[in-house]
This record gives sequence, C-alpha cells and structure tokens, in this order.
Amino acid sequence: MGRRGDRCLNERPLSCQNSAAFLLLLRERRKHDILSGHRLSWKEGTPDVKTREYQYDNLRFLLIALVVLGHLLEIAGEFPHKETLYAVIYSFHMPAFLFLSGMFARFDRSKWIFGMALPYLVLQWLYTAFVEKLGDPWVHVQFSRPYWILWYLFVLAIYTLLLPVYDAPSPTGRWLVVAASVALALLVGFDKSIDYQWSASRIVAFQPWFLLGYYFRQAEGLRARWNGAGRTFRGMLLGLGAVCCVALEWLMLRQGVTAKMMLGAYGYEDLGYSWQVRGLIMCCAAVVIFLLFVGLAPHLKRRIPVITVLGQNTLPIYLLHGFFFHLLRLKSPYLLAQPWQVLLVWVGLLLLLGNPVTGRVTSFLFGGGWYHLLQTRRGRGRSIAPGEKI
Repeated sequence: MGRRGDRCLNERPLSCQNSAAFLLLLRERRKHDILSGHRLSWKEGTPDVKTREYQYDNLRFLLIALVVLGHLLEIAGEFPHKETLYAVIYSFHMPAFLFLSGMFARFDRSKWIFGMALPYLVLQWLYTAFVEKLGDPWVHVQFSRPYWILWYLFVLAIYTLLLPVYDAPSPTGRWLVVAASVALALLVGFDKSIDYQWSASRIVAFQPWFLLGYYFRQAEGLRARWNGAGRTFRGMLLGLGAVCCVALEWLMLRQGVTAKMMLGAYGYEDLGYSWQVRGLIMCCAAVVIFLLFVGLAPHLKRRIPVITVLGQNTLPIYLLHGFFFHLLRLKSPYLLAQPWQVLLVWVGLLLLLGNPVTGRVTSFLFGGGWYHLLQTRRGRGRSIAPGEKI
C-alpha cells in the first residue's frame, strides 16, 4: 500500500481520512472481510483482525432452511410423515433462532431504527398489500398485528430495546431473570384474551430463548469449564441429551402436541392444552439448543461450500421467501403436491434468495445499509476542504 498507507495502519482512522491511503484501506477492509472470512475493526486506534465464526453461519443456514421447509410443509399436499416432520421442526426451530439472535444482540440506535423499526413498517405494508392483491379476503394493511413471519422482526426489535433491562450484573442475577422469564412464558397461556395483537403473547412466550442466547455469549467461564471437561464426560452428556431429545419428541407426538401449540400465540383454553404441555415443549427446545450450540457447533468451524454462503445471507431468505410462499398458497398450490416438488421448491428458494447478490441488495434496503452509506458520504463531504484533492 506504500509508506503512507503503512503509516495509516498504525494511526487512528480520523488522522488519515483526508488521504487516498485511508480510502484504499477502507476498500481493503471490506475486501478482506468478504474474501478471507476475517474482518478488520479499530481497537485503540489500530486495526484488530477478527476471525469470522463460521460455525454460526452454518447453524444459521440449518435454521433458516428449517424455517422455509416448515412453511412449505404447511401448504404442501398430503404425504406420509408430513405432519410429524412439521411438528418436529416447529418444536425447536424458532427458539433456536432466537437463541442465536440473542447471542449477537447489541443495541445500536441507528441500526434499531433503520435495520428493525423502519423495515418492519415497510415490510408490513408490502406483505399485507401483496397478499391482499393476491385475493386473500382476510388480510388488510395494519401495523398493530405483525403479519405472518414479521412477528419475529417485531419481537426482536422489542427484545433489543430491553437489552439494558436484561443486563444483570452477576450470574445469579442472570439466572433469576431467566427463571422469571420462564415463569411468565408459562403463565401467559392462561390469558384468554391473547391473540396476534402486537405479538404480545409471543414476546413473553419466546423471551427465555433470547435471554439464554444473550447470556450464553457472555458466559465465558461456563464455556471454559465445558471445554476443560474430559472428552468422555462431554460425550456422555451429549449422548444423554440426544436420548432425551428423542424421548421428548416422541412424548410430544404421543400426547398429540401440534405445531399450533408451539406458536406462542394461543392460550391454553383456545387449543385445549395445559401449561405442563408448554413446559414439555420448552424442555424439548432447550435440549435441542444444547445439542446444536454445544455439541454440533464446535464441529462446524470451517467454511462449507454453498452452506456457509447461504448462512451469511439469511436475511433475504427470511424476509423474501414469504412472498413466494403466499404466491404458491393462493395461486399455485399444485406445485407442492408431491414430496419431490417440495424438495425442489425448497432448494430453489434457498439458492435464489441466499446468494450474495440478493444478500447485498437486501441488506442495503432493509438492513440499514442505505443509511450507513448516506452517513459515510456526509462525513466524507465534511472532512474534505474545498478544492482539496483526494
């Protein structure tokens, strides 16, 4: 990069912002992030290289793939074991996704406004207007009832706002917060008035998973003790977890637990189930999360062709697959009549929506990218004196 560029690497970015070397450095930072799986951040005025954690990209792919598959099964034709697969997916996929979201949660005002609140308003209008145009008589544009998949974005925005409340100073305090959230998740089912309004029931019902993920990321001591435990002990515990997972899933299916009971949007009386059943569902989700993030994640710390890239672009898959879902539901349900058709549509949607080009466009429009670009250009304009060359 030249002598001037080398000097910029050891100085604060602001001291070089009027130079071509600094602009080149910014470009190299972005290129480095994309191509090598590392990202450069500024720490104490010097570049700090961070390795991308591929295991979480790979887990994101697994979870978003299950989200899309679950939605396709909802409108697919009848075939053997469809309902069983559908119920198993719903028993853990959203709790696990919220756990993962909690792990990387932090409050940033501009990101919250332009990456959560504003996208929710825009997408709520787009989704309801789109489905209404397709001919669904029950859908109308409104913002107080997050439409379909947008409940997740709405709930995530609420949890992010509550991060200062979640910041318990000690491990004991964190466990108390989690225990209180579990109790509330069980109690909310007794409320006969709950429905989809403001996703209030889901905010309470799914809160423990976000909290556990948020605290798990901070629990370095707990992770260190687990890594320091013997391989035999860890293997036995993971094996026990796998047995418990199978047993709990079998018990839920035997008890007639349906996917609707796992949505967190209906009271016990509405669907004829009890708080014990919700507790069983939560136990099953907890065991699966343990197996995924403690057992499976350490074996996924490498870049897997296609899968890792799709896992890095889950935002467009999440936000956009709903438009295809409703198009299929209302206009072309015959395209999902057979299992092989479901498989083809499933893989096609993941590849179409999860490619890097779609990811960049979606992040720019709905991830706050346009706002950050605008801020960067404004800052660059203020830092350059009239007539100064760059």
